[in-house]
Amino acid sequence: MGREKWSSTTGFILASIGSAVGIGNIWRFPYIVGSNGGGAFLIPYLISVFLFGLPLMVLEFAIGRRTGTSVVAAFQSIRKRFSVAGFAVVAIVSLILSYYLVITSWVLAYACFFTFGRPMEFGAFTDSYLPLAFFLLSGLAVFATVRSGVREGIEKVARYLIPILVVILLVLVAFSLTEPGAPDGIRFYLSPDYSTLADPAVWTAAFGQAFFSLSVGMGVMLTYGSYLEKGNLFRSASVIAVADMLIAILAGFMIFPLVFTAGLDPAAGVNLAFVTLPSVFTEIRFGMVLGALFFAMLFAAALTSAVSMLEVPVATVMDSYGYPRRRATLLVFAVIMLLGLPSALSYTALELDLFGIPFLDLSDYVFGTVGLIVAGLIMSIVGGWFMDRARICGEIGGCGWQQRVYMVLIRYCVPAVLLITLVGSFLRVAG
Repeated sequence: MGREKWSSTTGFILASIGSAVGIGNIWRFPYIVGSNGGGAFLIPYLISVFLFGLPLMVLEFAIGRRTGTSVVAAFQSIRKRFSVAGFAVVAIVSLILSYYLVITSWVLAYACFFTFGRPMEFGAFTDSYLPLAFFLLSGLAVFATVRSGVREGIEKVARYLIPILVVILLVLVAFSLTEPGAPDGIRFYLSPDYSTLADPAVWTAAFGQAFFSLSVGMGVMLTYGSYLEKGNLFRSASVIAVADMLIAILAGFMIFPLVFTAGLDPAAGVNLAFVTLPSVFTEIRFGMVLGALFFAMLFAAALTSAVSMLEVPVATVMDSYGYPRRRATLLVFAVIMLLGLPSALSYTALELDLFGIPFLDLSDYVFGTVGLIVAGLIMSIVGGWFMDRARICGEIGGCGWQQRVYMVLIRYCVPAVLLITLVGSFLRVAG
């Protein structure tokens, strides 16, 4: 049986948008914009996306389509000794998924709570063992999707969920802009403070958000590219990057008018999705319906991102060890659920922690921040410096001046930016 392929370029783009658009786009991006100079933050963010994130995405697509295989085998085709680097990338994305599924499960839980008109405070939710049940349910949803295959699982889910996500987001934005707090919310969100552009921490935040948001460096886009037969990679990557960015920006127009209408703290940070917004929905008109829609939208984003992450180790097991998809998916799923159990237990009545820090929070920093940057460095160095340049040019439309500029960005600028972001993350922790 031949390797699975996308049914069309549209299916590939929708699945890739699903990978890029995750929980962070909808609740993390607006908060970062609001607390890092408002509209001024969009300047370093756009630079980060189009000069650094987009070239790395194109590189991943090019490697995947050219080699026609997943991360480890693709790295081996470049240099045999790079298989270790490939396994490192796969390990990092698997560990990120292990705790990302926990957050996904919280979203699913809140979608159910609001759908049945019984919202629960986050403290009460995590003081029980109910999160474990939703952890299993969300994991099974991801498992079932990947087990069904590229066309019948990943692509089909993306074709339904991404349009639904966009429609719900537009409905919520339209409602939010009619609320009394809309002017103040938009002012907080977009009023530019250009003085923040002199702060290196703002640029570091922009770099981190761009790479985090686009799902680059984790091998996801390489794996998805390996299922693509034809199409302009630069055009596809540009559509994905723009769609990802627009959804993130629109999320702010939905969130901040509601927060200001309720008179709550707009700088709630990580509490925004599970503490601040649920309390908003319990106070405003049509709150139960809006809460159900919001968390359904958030779950759609989380599910498509989690599916893309699970596909990376599953494809690796299939390509490197010859396992059939169903067996590979079951094996990888079982391992990742076991790895995610400590993170799931850290926000239950057990309150599992390490060095006084909840296990999930520690995993988020070690794997989701440091690990993600390390994976991006591996991808940019192995692909940019060691893959035959002619093979890359052949995939991205020749070796003209545009492609030469891209190779300079990939070889020099992307690794430099990732190193700066890594140092910045260490400095924030030390500070």
